Amino acid sequence: MNWIKNWVKRHFSAWRYRRQLSPAKKAATEDWLKQLAQQPPSQLSGASYDVFTYHGEDGIILSLLQHLKEVPATFVDIGAGDCIKSNCANLAVHFNWTGIFIDQEDQQLAIGRNFYKKKIEAGGNIQFITSFVTTENVNQLIRQAGIKGEIGLLSIDIDGNDYWIWKAIDAIQPRIVVIEAKVEFGFRDAVVPYGRHNHHSADKLYNGASVAALQKLGLQKGYKLAGANKQGYNLFFVKQEEVLPAARIEEILDHSETKESFYPATFFDEHLFETSQ
Repeated sequence: MNWIKNWVKRHFSAWRYRRQLSPAKKAATEDWLKQLAQQPPSQLSGASYDVFTYHGEDGIILSLLQHLKEVPATFVDIGAGDCIKSNCANLAVHFNWTGIFIDQEDQQLAIGRNFYKKKIEAGGNIQFITSFVTTENVNQLIRQAGIKGEIGLLSIDIDGNDYWIWKAIDAIQPRIVVIEAKVEFGFRDAVVPYGRHNHHSADKLYNGASVAALQKLGLQKGYKLAGANKQGYNLFFVKQEEVLPAARIEEILDHSETKESFYPATFFDEHLFETSQ
């Protein structure tokens, strides 16, 4: 059945997303941004708004961009999937950002290639790289695409080794980093060791890194935690020097459903973890 779903998405993706692709959708987004500027939310999650994302990430990113100056319109999306339900899709479609979508599943990237075909034919510099991303090859993949130095957005969502991949990246200096955390680890500083086993498809429970671990890694790389989506699993980082308040872990993990998902203490006794370094 998966091949049928992928075939439908590949051939009818533009049709399915015609409302999101329309100029009216961009106009509605810009109107929303004006309203947001007049009444800024107390927490970053209050800027939730979806064009292509599902849990408010599009709005949160645009809200951050309102506060940052001279942001390069370039993205790197690691774990891009079909490149449509992506943290970078709205920027590429409606704001003419350029960049690369990276994923190990070429069938997924084929959906993206079809979706962005007209934009690329019109001169849009959007690239697609099929690769299993490791700490050893991530910088090479980025450099081979001709991207280096300061970029606007780095998104990492590979359901496991996200922490280790971000730690390894030095080819680029993103102004905004979006990365997935394992909120089930609660307030602990916990990281699943690097390896092919550290993936949601290998073990749905034992993978990823906690919010606290990613916050510490961000500090080491010169970033502060600006906030998260309402569920707390997508974290947003900006450079330390940006005039934006740092978020507290307590507010990131305050969602009732998030708290209910915390693993019991026995889980951490039964599995091997590392602390952030």
